[in-house]
Amino acid sequence: ERIANTDTGAITSIQAVYVPADDFTDPAAVHTFSHLSASIVLSRKRASEGLYPAIDPLQSSSKMATPGTIGERHYRIAQEVRRTLAQYAELKDIIAMLGLEQLSPEDRNVVARARRLERFLTQPFFTTEQFSGLKGKLVSRKDALDGCERILRDEFKGYPEHALYMIGAVEEAKEKVKAGKPGFPDEPGSNKAATNPTPSSQSSK
Repeated sequence: ERIANTDTGAITSIQAVYVPADDFTDPAAVHTFSHLSASIVLSRKRASEGLYPAIDPLQSSSKMATPGTIGERHYRIAQEVRRTLAQYAELKDIIAMLGLEQLSPEDRNVVARARRLERFLTQPFFTTEQFSGLKGKLVSRKDALDGCERILRDEFKGYPEHALYMIGAVEEAKEKVKAGKPGFPDEPGSNKAATNPTPSSQSSK
């Protein structure tokens, strides 16, 4: 939230908001979020699946994410990523009841892209190196956008999902496959304990 704007800059307030029972329709939550220019929503579900930083890309938003502010390419890729993840979220109930094989070829492609995007959006933290055994990584905005765009183009369709898990730039997926390296000790979606306990401000994906 911008507290004040001047000709030379702005004072920005960063607030931590607890949403009771994760109910975003709660009147207090609705009132609070209506005053924020951007929100980063942490997800217990993503954390339980080992997807860190456990940020929900569909619930998170920014009023500043416009073509005029972040650029046409950044805006286009971000919207396509959100659209793909939203389509996957809508298909999850069908998959749970009938199975992936009951989806149309087009929907299966959407699921494949979304699952690879989810794993690419993970990132090992410097603060948890001693617990995870994975070296922390910083990822530039350019590398993050390039990786998402290439996944959306199905460039990594033939790669196993875990190759995109806990990496930096997307090229590292190719290196992992060549080296025969696994993804992470506990694959996303398992019920095992995750080893990255908290999100970190170092993440740029």
